[in-house]
Amino acid sequence: MKIVVLTSETPANVWLVNQLLSRHDIVGIVIERRPLASTPHDKLERRRRMVRRHGLARTINKLLYNQWRSRVLSGSDARIVRESFFPDAAPVEYARPVPTIVVGSVNDAECKAFIGGLAPELLAVCGTSVLKAEVFGLAPKGAINIHTGITPEYRSADPIFWALYRGEPDKVGVTVHHIDSGVDTGAIIHQSAVPVYADDSLATIAVRCIRRGAELYSRALVEIENGTSRTIVRNGVAGNAFLSIDLGFVQYVLFRFRFWRLRSRLPSGMATDTFSAEALR
Repeated sequence: MKIVVLTSETPANVWLVNQLLSRHDIVGIVIERRPLASTPHDKLERRRRMVRRHGLARTINKLLYNQWRSRVLSGSDARIVRESFFPDAAPVEYARPVPTIVVGSVNDAECKAFIGGLAPELLAVCGTSVLKAEVFGLAPKGAINIHTGITPEYRSADPIFWALYRGEPDKVGVTVHHIDSGVDTGAIIHQSAVPVYADDSLATIAVRCIRRGAELYSRALVEIENGTSRTIVRNGVAGNAFLSIDLGFVQYVLFRFRFWRLRSRLPSGMATDTFSAEALR
């Protein structure tokens, strides 16, 4: 089964794509590299749009968190993730060469043309912005995505954070699902919780989710190719979608306090590569 992967350039995503490259017929890779605000004017315009869309208070709250994250959190978290997937200073690169294109958005015309030229049977997505119907409909077997959260309870942005923020470590996990016109609302193919330990951080939990997700992703691809894929129906479960703007400095401070209290209920002794194999149905 010919597969085109749509992804972004984080170490976790490169590692995940490498797992797929080693097991499946990946015929092309689309890398989404969204343009950053490169000038003071561009940054000011983006902040003005944030204020118009979300209000001044939420915008300031988010910008304060972004500053705190970039100066205090990102370095240590990035090291944990990189060293977990590419230890001993191994280069972050793809395991084998395949036709590759870099686009500003996975919904760009050049992305659609690239996919159309390769004529894949399925699209495999990890770590991109939301696909429009004219993109996820390009492959006859559709598109599937990996989401490091339990859906429908924790959809969209920062699912690990919000599950712990709300005191639900049992809802930390990973979902592989079909892509539809919603955000992480497609039919669930595989879903699994992963354990959370008292000495965990958001970064170590994310690594555990990605490792577990790679196994579920590969299993889903095999099942789709063989025509044995089934979906999980979770009736009567309330869905929640959290936006990126929702996680601000205030929420992070509250999270630190809540996670500190939660630790007393969690097992000690972090085991990096363990997980719960029990699916949530």
